[in-house]
Amino acid sequence: ISHDLQTPITRLRLRAELLDDEPLRTRVQADLDSMQALIKEGLVYARSLDDAAPAQAVDVDSLLEALREDALDMGWKISLSGSVGVPVLARPTAVRRALWNLIENGAKFGGAVEIQVSSTPQMIEIHIRDPGPGLPASELEKVFEPFYRLETSRNRDTGGTGLGLAIARNLLRRQQGQVHLHNHPAGGLEAVVVLPRKPGSSAA
Repeated sequence: ISHDLQTPITRLRLRAELLDDEPLRTRVQADLDSMQALIKEGLVYARSLDDAAPAQAVDVDSLLEALREDALDMGWKISLSGSVGVPVLARPTAVRRALWNLIENGAKFGGAVEIQVSSTPQMIEIHIRDPGPGLPASELEKVFEPFYRLETSRNRDTGGTGLGLAIARNLLRRQQGQVHLHNHPAGGLEAVVVLPRKPGSSAA
């Protein structure tokens, strides 16, 4: 459905350019932009449910450093500490997208992101913390539901499509990984990503 909607939206965008009423044209284009963003995330969400890409050796340390640089380019405040040290067998595109969604979420709602990495012989842990207000305990799992947005973030300009966290969890679960949220004792919200070092083992 998301894929098929792209064509009529493109036609509507072209027709909107013909509107003489500039304020109306601007509002129509803004609505189409919101629809386009939702469709794009809908496609990513659908693909996240069935990511059959083969696992390969992923240098998580280099990946996180690249994500940190991307975040800095976006003007976000971000720090990175710790390391894994050895490659992890995973799906690189899926891991990158999942981690980026979590970093973006922290930057958007907390204003800054602190990433800490640690590992054991069986698994790695990536802690992504922001200094924001955190979440009510009742919302910590609900925010992983598709299209769920907090009451204070109904506006798509600030609250997004409600798919970012759902996509992150789906992508990680497809490779026996996991992510959960909790309010950090020192304040802010923390996402904890756990990934097994080898496919086939569970990080639950």
